[in-house]
Amino acid sequence: MKKAFLLLAGLGLLASAAPLAAFEDDGLSEAAVSTDAVKNGDEDETQPLIQESDEDLAAFVTDYITKDIQLKGAFLLEDKPAQKVLKLKLASVEQKSSNGDNDVKKIKALFKDAAGKKYTIIFHVRRGTWGDLDIFKIEIAPAAPAAAKTGR
Repeated sequence: MKKAFLLLAGLGLLASAAPLAAFEDDGLSEAAVSTDAVKNGDEDETQPLIQESDEDLAAFVTDYITKDIQLKGAFLLEDKPAQKVLKLKLASVEQKSSNGDNDVKKIKALFKDAAGKKYTIIFHVRRGTWGDLDIFKIEIAPAAPAAAKTGR
């Protein structure tokens, strides 16, 4: 049984190598594809518009967060000012997006840490190179300023 398997595997390798050898014998082993870099001078630099509904964008962000939590056990995000990594659990994702610069959409999500502290995280979404959605920036929303106290 082992000999039959080895014989079939060997025949398979020979069969796949034969066209390659013929290709190389004809002197065609060089790729016929240009390796020159694409010149971006004449191309339009603007990103295509995001045409998904707010619900679709929220579902996209929710799916991203869910997959990240499944991989790592929590949503990990660096808090640069505090110089620590936050280990967060998803509380909710807003179903409305807001507009950013250059056709960027922003989706906010509410997270909680183990101590119960809440964080609003902003996901910046745009069209990717191949037309799909791309989350290219994730940031912690600035804390809301404390209400001004008026004492009379």
